Amino acid sequence: MPSSQTKPTRRRKSWLKRIFIWGGSLTLVLAILAAGAAVVGWFYITDNLPRVESLTDYRPPTVTQVLAADGSLMAQYYHQRRFVVPMSHVPRHVVQAFVAAEDGNFFRHTGIDLAGIMRAALANLRAGRVVQGASTISQQVAQGLLHTPAKDWMAKLKEMVFAWKMEKALNKQEILYIYLNQIYLGHGTYGVEAAARTYFGKTAKNLGVAEAALLAGLVQAPSRYSPLRHPRRARTRQVYVIGRMAEEGFITKEQAQAALNQPVDVQLHRPKTVMAPYYEETVRQWLEERYGRKLLYEGGLTVHTACDPPMTAAAKAAIASGLAQLTRRQGYFGPLKRLSPAELAQAQAQPVGPGDLEPGAKRQAVVVAVDQNRQLAELRLGAAQGYLSFDQVKWAHPVVKDLGAPTPRAKEIKDVFSPGDVVLVRPVKYSPQNNSWSLELLQEPVAQAALLALENHTGRVRVMIGGSDFNKSQYNRALQARRQPGSAFKPLIYAAALDHPTKVYTSSTQILDAPITYDDPVNPGEKWRPKNYSSRFYGPTTVRQALAHSRNVVTVKLLSDLGIGYVVNYARRLGITSALAPNLSLALGTSGLSLLEITLAYGVFDDQGILMDPVFVEKVTDRDGGEIYQSTPQQRRVISAVTAYLATHLLKGVIEEGTGRSMRVLKRPLAGKTGTTNDLRDAWFVGYSPQLICGVWVGQDDNRPLGKRETGARAAGPIWREFMGQALKGQPAEDFPVPDGVVFVRVDRDSGAPIAAGGKGGFFESFKQGRQPTPGGSRPSSQGDKPKDFLQSESFGAPPAPAPEPVEPGVSKQPSEPPYSQDQTETPPNR
Repeated sequence: MPSSQTKPTRRRKSWLKRIFIWGGSLTLVLAILAAGAAVVGWFYITDNLPRVESLTDYRPPTVTQVLAADGSLMAQYYHQRRFVVPMSHVPRHVVQAFVAAEDGNFFRHTGIDLAGIMRAALANLRAGRVVQGASTISQQVAQGLLHTPAKDWMAKLKEMVFAWKMEKALNKQEILYIYLNQIYLGHGTYGVEAAARTYFGKTAKNLGVAEAALLAGLVQAPSRYSPLRHPRRARTRQVYVIGRMAEEGFITKEQAQAALNQPVDVQLHRPKTVMAPYYEETVRQWLEERYGRKLLYEGGLTVHTACDPPMTAAAKAAIASGLAQLTRRQGYFGPLKRLSPAELAQAQAQPVGPGDLEPGAKRQAVVVAVDQNRQLAELRLGAAQGYLSFDQVKWAHPVVKDLGAPTPRAKEIKDVFSPGDVVLVRPVKYSPQNNSWSLELLQEPVAQAALLALENHTGRVRVMIGGSDFNKSQYNRALQARRQPGSAFKPLIYAAALDHPTKVYTSSTQILDAPITYDDPVNPGEKWRPKNYSSRFYGPTTVRQALAHSRNVVTVKLLSDLGIGYVVNYARRLGITSALAPNLSLALGTSGLSLLEITLAYGVFDDQGILMDPVFVEKVTDRDGGEIYQSTPQQRRVISAVTAYLATHLLKGVIEEGTGRSMRVLKRPLAGKTGTTNDLRDAWFVGYSPQLICGVWVGQDDNRPLGKRETGARAAGPIWREFMGQALKGQPAEDFPVPDGVVFVRVDRDSGAPIAAGGKGGFFESFKQGRQPTPGGSRPSSQGDKPKDFLQSESFGAPPAPAPEPVEPGVSKQPSEPPYSQDQTETPPNR
């Protein structure tokens, strides 16, 4: 029999066995649960992580650049200011600076650096603050791509997993490529290239060791270590990075010391751009409409425009000069404000010195004294002192609101200034001998101007300025405004007459300039008597004289004879798309048009009958340089080359002897036309050379009159003349080419009658072959030698006008001149 001690022993073994089995089972279960949890955790952590393989085609948001025709920068559009550069454009010491600062073991670890984490913790503990980061460069790339919160432990796990996976899929150079193009380095810059341009005004390729260390020191806290806001902190970080570079063996001690001693010039560098804001905004809107906002602001497009920077600068200067002259003629608007006696006394008590003034810059000044004996005003600009004499400000007469009233004149200095007036001036030059500045009195223009210039034959828009100041008004008056063109519309009517298939009109056809009555196009039941600007009538007038001197009555008669429908359809052929009033007031340019429309229509005459599409954008390429847009402008023939030349020959007469004769100072073949509307509300000059077409509009946004005698020739003409003089400088003074089918006949200037062979005087007029007059013979016209409408005077009435739209009658035009009477012998143009 077994002893009594055997049973307890067996029981213990049984329980141990059970415990072992249960423990093993539990361990297995726990292992399975742990494995399951690990699997679940892995899937949870890796859920929604991007595919690492996609990083081989790294395409972050980058800058879209708009370039002018000469390649200079016009604008940049971006959400993140980044310029992606290949590693071949990043010097080795730049890479080393970032590695030393952020991840000394980068080339040795596989994405996660436990030793580095411990080292960073100890360094931060010793410093009592964060001086060294614990995340590897791979983890920082992961954080930047995942946009994970900095203090979220689960986010950190995701970063570590993604960094590990990234290290498996990419080599170190590929990771550095992403890192150096992705990191934020303060002041809106992303990546080393944008930071190098912003802080140092150079590319990353040209960075030195000291500059690279400064940038690498920004990664940890770009705002805290900004060299622009906190230069001492930035210097501390730079010293740390240079030390780390030496510790890692990237540079020698001598190189480190040289870098520490190297002065670094840090400034906020903004790219220098062509100042063409209206053009730029037009291109931006086109890009956004065509490609969408995301591609525009993140796609890294390169946009090549037709904008010409020198021409644009010339146009801006011409507009500024023209509006300044107009503003002076309009009168003095008075001071900006008036100081109280206490404020004036404070200004007078300022110590006098040169002050901090920049010659040419607009500044406000206080009139502190007016010397009647010397006719001199003393002004203060802070500590600076200046003077204005009466001779300098005698233009400053009160504003005349009644266009029929005489213009008052300022007679003495007190008519202009009073002590305490705050006025706008421009410092011109400082005189140390007198301790004072010479000044120029200014006032901001109330009028606006727009200018559009297109290259002939191509339609490239070289200049577009839609107003005097884009910062104050973004409304583009070159494209968006619809203003009455006045007499600038007349060339379209005269071209229609020369081109009529059955009614024979030539440049020497006479039309009677005499009183005539029509049914009023505005007030049914009433009569309308069109008149010339001078309120005179000139009798028999040739088509050439009528256009050159902008005769309203002749133009109305011409429109009446041609038919309104025919002229409207003809204007459509020339590119006019705006609504046109179907009544005789159309002859006086009462239908609103855009500057672009009328300029393109004149371009048809310049380009021998071809209507051009305007070209703002010539080419667009993507971030890889692939072409995604190339302009293919339509150029279609809308009138014959013969008709286009005949119209050009007439418009040359406007400049040679008509309302545009002030353009003769340019001493080159030009063609163009003035335009002025009712009550002098709009002033135009549209014209061209064989190379360039330009239109100028001047007016006020509230449609108030520009002022007494402010016609197209006076208000818009000087801007056109100054611009074209600069734009055509250095170009040959070519004449307009004469197409086949044009013949020249010597005619009398006044009557348009042909002069017999051997006769003296007159000039060579252009005709369509088959319509030229012959000496001693009748003219090719149903009226023979008599002027058209020679019986149509006031007593005979006129045919009724079509149902009119409400427009303003009685449009007045530019001053007409007596017919050119000087005999002159000319030779016909060369073909």
